[in-house]
Amino acid sequence: MTNDTQTDAGWNWAVRFIAVIVVALILAAAIGSMELFIKTSVFGGKLNASHLVRFLGYGAALGAFWMLGQRSTIALQQHGGRWSFLQHLILPVVSLIVVSIAYTVALLILNPMMNAALHNIYNWVFIVAILACALWVLMAVLGQSASLTSALTSAAGRFGSSGKNK
Repeated sequence: MTNDTQTDAGWNWAVRFIAVIVVALILAAAIGSMELFIKTSVFGGKLNASHLVRFLGYGAALGAFWMLGQRSTIALQQHGGRWSFLQHLILPVVSLIVVSIAYTVALLILNPMMNAALHNIYNWVFIVAILACALWVLMAVLGQSASLTSALTSAAGRFGSSGKNK
């Protein structure tokens, strides 16, 4: 088995995660938009089944996306190579994306049950969580600035040399 074949086989799991994410999003949107689910109420009429289905599907997609980021980080730690500088950046960036989207996803089921005061507390919890993730991303970039600079300089050098050859 060649090295390229081993690398391709080693990253097949990423395609499976992406497939799960796509299927979860499609099913949540399709089933959640069905009239049956829209008209069926849950929990005393405050919530409909459509919101519940969308919450479960979008939540599953977010969970799979976060696990994809975690698994990618582990894979980059094990395999190294020219993309290894990303290993410290993937999880913070993925977490920022997940927390930002989770705000809206959780609102699908929580919004009908919250009053203005609870909604304000909910907003502040997510503001703090998003800012914490953004700080994590910033610290990861700062901690990896030497490897990022090296990778960007190397890429610029390859791009510059390929431009001279033309």
